[in-house]
Amino acid sequence: MRILVTGAGGFTGRPLAEALRLRGDEVHPLQADLRNPGAVAAEVAAVRPEAAVHLAALAFVASSDFESFYAINQIGTFHLLDALAQHARGIPVLLASSAQVYAADLHGLIDEEARIEPANHYGLSKRAMEMGARLWRDRLRLIITRPFNYTGVGQEERYLVPKIVSHFARRAAVIELGNIDIRRDFGDVRSVCEAYAALVHTPAAEGIVNVSTGTLSSIRDVIAALSQMTGHGMEITVNPAFVRQNDIPVLGGDNARLRGLLPDWSPRPLADTLQWMLAART
Repeated sequence: MRILVTGAGGFTGRPLAEALRLRGDEVHPLQADLRNPGAVAAEVAAVRPEAAVHLAALAFVASSDFESFYAINQIGTFHLLDALAQHARGIPVLLASSAQVYAADLHGLIDEEARIEPANHYGLSKRAMEMGARLWRDRLRLIITRPFNYTGVGQEERYLVPKIVSHFARRAAVIELGNIDIRRDFGDVRSVCEAYAALVHTPAAEGIVNVSTGTLSSIRDVIAALSQMTGHGMEITVNPAFVRQNDIPVLGGDNARLRGLLPDWSPRPLADTLQWMLAART
């Protein structure tokens, strides 16, 4: 299958391209700037994709540049959908949204019917993308994934888990963190990409789908696991600047819908992910 991928050179895009090629797909990374509708349309017309996976986004939640969230995550997506509807009508299109669209006061494992109430501009821009995408669903088969937190080799150190892994790898004496009691559904980027690749090949896949492990771990758990793996301990200091006032305290995903669509898919355990990340830095 000839598949157009946006954000193919990014943290998620690289392992996704690998997962697709392992299936025998022909991957075409989008080169055009999503903010340029003419360039996007011209490239889509030239590629004539049989499917598309849209990953490109401004994704760092703490960014203060809120205008770019909407210019890229919302309007940029609309440019892509419009081009695909014109030049590749009817194809499956996977849009990577985010679990950040869910309300911050929800607890436990959240399913796709949970209340929507984004707590930051990133989540709001993704929700706006989801809502606007409905205007193209009569011309494209839309699969909107809501991935929960995931990590892996290649993620920048400004993100929490790579930062912690890096400190353990260099055996730092002290690490500054924010709230270490927040609990997250820590997935592995490789497992997420395997799910994405499988979904675009699944005719029944359509609508909203959580992508998650279905388990919760705290930052303390991550630190404890890495300490056991390395035999190294660190002093942990809480920096108030790193404590987000609107952070979601507990965010985990119910993945029953995903498992129903992909019965052979299974997420990697967090320990495997941390070992992989640690090995890449030592």
